[in-house]
Amino acid sequence: MTDATAAPEAAPQAPAPVPTPPASTPAPQAPAQPAAPAAPAQAEQVSDLPEWAQKIIGDARKEAGDHRAAKNAADQQLAAILKAAGIVDDKDPAAVLEAATKERDAAAQERDAAQRELAVLKAAQAVGADTSKLLDRASFMTTIQGLDVSDASAVKAAIEAAVAADPTLKTPRAGSASTISTAGGTGEQGPITEEQLARMTPEQVDKAYREGRLAHLL
Repeated sequence: MTDATAAPEAAPQAPAPVPTPPASTPAPQAPAQPAAPAAPAQAEQVSDLPEWAQKIIGDARKEAGDHRAAKNAADQQLAAILKAAGIVDDKDPAAVLEAATKERDAAAQERDAAQRELAVLKAAQAVGADTSKLLDRASFMTTIQGLDVSDASAVKAAIEAAVAADPTLKTPRAGSASTISTAGGTGEQGPITEEQLARMTPEQVDKAYREGRLAHLL
């Protein structure tokens, strides 16, 4: 027999418990943004706008329409004027009208200058002034430029003032005048007609004036 009965084997020990890790701290969250206010609904039509806004838009549209209508009417009137004047051009009607206006003004200036010269011729004899010198004197012609040449007394007064300021404008003492050949070619010393006067040179006009052949035109 063996010695005392052998002691039973010790029971196996349970494994040591694994320590539980500490719970992680949650990350802080950003504060929630407030919800944006809803955008006001936009009006789809003018009729959806307030009355005051509708009135402003309506007035603006009416003004623009009136402006277009006035411009169209002016363009049509201008085209009618150019057509009546025999001016037909594909260029800008306003430019064509401006060119025509310049031509008209130039013709009017030439006409006025001729009328002033004729008025001087008629008034110079009574004053005893030299017409050629008067017409060649720029300062004198500028003086009478603003006068009404149909007013003979005003033209005469202007000539008298010019002669008083410059005695050399008086008619020189002339000897026997030579015969002036008129437009008809007769060479006679008779009165000069207005048609002949229009074709005569300044020298011929001066001679005819000194001979008294223009008296019936004065």
